Amino acid sequence: MRVAPGTPPPVLAAGALAWREGASGVEVMLVHRPRYDDWSVPKGKLDKGETFPAAAVREVAEETGYRVRLHRPLPASVYLLPDGRTKIVQYWTATVRAKVAPGPENPREIDEVRWVDLDEATALLTRQSDVVTVESLRRHLDADELRTVPIIIQRHAAAVSRAKWRKGESKGEKSRPLSGKGKKQAQALPPLLDAFDPSRILSSPWKRCRTTVEPFAKEAGLDVRTKAELTEAGHADRPSRTAAVVERVMHEARATVVCTHRPVLPTIIESVRRVSARGAALELPRQDPYLAAGEALVLHTTPSGSVVAIERHLPNIG
Repeated sequence: MRVAPGTPPPVLAAGALAWREGASGVEVMLVHRPRYDDWSVPKGKLDKGETFPAAAVREVAEETGYRVRLHRPLPASVYLLPDGRTKIVQYWTATVRAKVAPGPENPREIDEVRWVDLDEATALLTRQSDVVTVESLRRHLDADELRTVPIIIQRHAAAVSRAKWRKGESKGEKSRPLSGKGKKQAQALPPLLDAFDPSRILSSPWKRCRTTVEPFAKEAGLDVRTKAELTEAGHADRPSRTAAVVERVMHEARATVVCTHRPVLPTIIESVRRVSARGAALELPRQDPYLAAGEALVLHTTPSGSVVAIERHLPNIG
């Protein structure tokens, strides 16, 4: 994040509003902070080198004992701190993956975790910005767009340039490897991708794509399924087949990573645009290179396959 000269850097934080089906409807998870004697949405500052999604998952686990998966983003909260710095808090909706601890990591910071319905949440919360977060979730619920599945379009990490890779024609291109920077990006990807809890990885079989997602696949215990339609050559031969792969993924309502190449992105993005809500479509990349090397385009889809929210993230390699 760029900061104007002379301006103190902003304080970056992330959190998530976890929800579940309760006896009388949707409930959300709040935390009580004894230091302030207030109720809040779980959140906290980013660690050095951490992405917003990874920080949100970590902070929720530390404050509640629950490991969550992120779903669609909620509006960020931006406000001034007493020392004049700006604080930016990114939020997501979330659901619980597992109970990983008996309770909060530090009872002096968080001494109670409570599931409450939406009306009780707005009554309990102290900060108006947290109330806005709950009301945003309520709007998605009312629109039947709260239950979403992430589809992650992953451009492969930085690769050795074509000019430097001199090992023949098509065979050499298939085996062109990641650069030193790309290897660092691939190693930094797992916490970012894991925040969305994908259960499937589809990839171009070309080396630079496979090696981008293999570190995450290893940590998540997933296989990398290769698809020739996601290669540059396969796309050039039959772009309609590439589009069909992506369209099928979006309609299967299964959290998936799809790793591919820059020349393939325009076809994928056009397929996404056709099934995107108007507001979401405005967030789609419009110009080449569409995504930076190693960047992830996260599509939040409803069970019917409509894309209702889109976000972009790069692995943080310092």
